[in-house]
Amino acid sequence: MENNGMKEFIDNDIPKPPTSYAQDLAEWKKCVAKARRIILKGVQDHIILNLHGKETPYTMSQALTDLF
Repeated sequence: MENNGMKEFIDNDIPKPPTSYAQDLAEWKKCVAKARRIILKGVQDHIILNLHGKETPYTMSQALTDLF
């Protein structure tokens, strides 16, 4: 997964790899964290409360879509 693949994490619910695939799991966590940071930097403070508790960029994106 490369940096340009962040949109993929927002557009699709990419499942978490099994813990037996440590390298894939680490890469998934890294991409999820980066995509979450990008989303959170792009929204105003009062909207962040609507994203609280969303575990993946996809669920965050869906919450924003439902909100607007």
